[in-house]
Amino acid sequence: MSEIFDPKGYYAVLNLPLDAGSGLIKQNYRDLAKLWHPDHNTAPDAMEKFQLLSAAYETLSDDRRRLVYDLLALVYTSADFPDVETIEPFRAAGNNGNVGLNRETGSNSAANIRVLNLKQVRGMLWTYRADTVKYYVTAAQALRRELKTSWLNWLLGWWSPQAFLKNIAALAENFWQVNPGADNLRLLVHNAVAYLQAGQNELAAQSAVMALDYASNSQRLPLQKLLSDLGIRVSRPRHWNFAALKLVQLSFPLALAVLALLPPSAQYLSEADLLKFWNKSGGIAYYQEVNFGARGRTVDDVVVGKVLNIPVDRSDLSKLYHLKSAQQVMYGPSEEFDILKKLPAGTTVRLTGISPDKIWARIMIDNGEMGFVRMEDLIKGIGNPVPDFSKVYQAN
Repeated sequence: MSEIFDPKGYYAVLNLPLDAGSGLIKQNYRDLAKLWHPDHNTAPDAMEKFQLLSAAYETLSDDRRRLVYDLLALVYTSADFPDVETIEPFRAAGNNGNVGLNRETGSNSAANIRVLNLKQVRGMLWTYRADTVKYYVTAAQALRRELKTSWLNWLLGWWSPQAFLKNIAALAENFWQVNPGADNLRLLVHNAVAYLQAGQNELAAQSAVMALDYASNSQRLPLQKLLSDLGIRVSRPRHWNFAALKLVQLSFPLALAVLALLPPSAQYLSEADLLKFWNKSGGIAYYQEVNFGARGRTVDDVVVGKVLNIPVDRSDLSKLYHLKSAQQVMYGPSEEFDILKKLPAGTTVRLTGISPDKIWARIMIDNGEMGFVRMEDLIKGIGNPVPDFSKVYQAN
């Protein structure tokens, strides 16, 4: 990103250096406003120039607005510059932003988050799917997310000729780019401004302190001014162990190496042993396929834990349920999974599986996709009418 931190051109239009004082700002505005005022200047762009001068002066003549502009100018361009009046902080999944000490990190859990840009590759015999997913996570969430993504890429990323090289590149990039500096600077500066605008000064200071770790010397000045203006002493949060996040991605090949070194007697696992493992650990990740018999089949591409499968018969009314209230359908049996879809209260769905602890229900929605809601949020029977196009129910 350019070291000229003036995405909207406010300093440029007023012919100001970035460290201009209030007197110079006022004087330059008066001189240029007289020059470009449309009542005196007949140039075609006089009105546009005058409006930009007015917007620049309104921002730079106010200390608070200028500081907010200088901060956001560190990480945003003119094309994606956010609306400072409606700016909201990025939050980790499951974090409502309440102030509180995180025992895990020793710092405020709402502020102490980072960005992970994880490449995910799924081979599908003759084709493949490759995505880059951005996650905002706490330190504990980062460890689990890196581990899960790595194992799924190692297990499922090779099953296509085209996917092979893509998966090698994804595994390497996930390993080396575990702490993306530019993305984390943007996240933390953005959050510092968002919390400042919301009056949550302690969180703003915490975010600014962490942003200093990613800032260049010239980028540090607005952050240090924010901390000085706030006057809040915040302890520097414990540094994240990014080395551990790298190493956890090697756990799969390490596990294979250990298994290969075991004697044959130790490598054998019976089906009973696997069932005990599933019941104890909550399952292993895998892709499931739902077969409709003569009516075809569909692939449930939701990665889930081991669930008790319920065969799908679209003419079976006994497995139709409806939502007690509006729900977020998750990709897996936990709130830590991403949201597949949001459904209104009364939506009729088909039950296709239950987690071993009977807490989570796997359901099919109208378009044939499958996700998870809590069993307690389902009521047996049809709620809202099933649309004609729905895959949930089809009379014989």
